[in-house]
Amino acid sequence: MAKVDYKALLEDSKRQRAELDAVIAFAERQLGISKNSNSTNASVNATDGSVVIEDDTFHGKNILQASEAYLHMVGRPARSTEEIASAITKGGVPAAAASVATILGRSKGSSINRVKRGLWGLKGWYSTT
Repeated sequence: MAKVDYKALLEDSKRQRAELDAVIAFAERQLGISKNSNSTNASVNATDGSVVIEDDTFHGKNILQASEAYLHMVGRPARSTEEIASAITKGGVPAAAASVATILGRSKGSSINRVKRGLWGLKGWYSTT
């Protein structure tokens, strides 16, 4: 029986999901379909998997919601407070790094986890065992 490389499977699945999200967003724009509040307006470069954040990517979201969306978009590894603040500001949610750190640090019950001082990730990225 062949051993499954789950790490490679997960990375490939995330890349495919990002590419599919970009295709869906393109089709929605072409059809003039408005996005629901849970979607983000970002494109993915299929060649290197990098995420491009548009001016309205996080429109209508607060700092916590935008931070969660950003972490979902970019995936692991953990991201710095400064990177998150810069990304969500670019995406339409003005936020200083100090504000982001305060809000994420106080966000009990959210899907964001403090990995270590100044680094944040999604709780699902880390085993609780």
